[in-house]
Amino acid sequence: MSQYFVIASFELHPDQLDNWKTLSKEISKDMTKADGFISRDSGIDENGLVYCLVKWQSKTHQEAFMKALEARDTWEQTMAHFSSIANMETMKPKNLALF
Repeated sequence: MSQYFVIASFELHPDQLDNWKTLSKEISKDMTKADGFISRDSGIDENGLVYCLVKWQSKTHQEAFMKALEARDTWEQTMAHFSSIANMETMKPKNLALF
């Protein structure tokens, strides 16, 4: 079983950096409870592009976490909140299996 990375980049809506920092901490706290979670880091480059890197024990663990998230009653509200901070039109996800 290979480790698995999820990498995403996106722009923030204007004046949302502080809100992103708060939400990012909440996301990290939620993920640490997930089976197969290894680590999560995020940062911002000089052009204001945010990068999130999440490492899982496997693709199966990552997919199970996403299914559980999407099954929550609050999923739509969560995504609306995330979209009010992150410009979803600029979102670029990339998934990598490590060997």
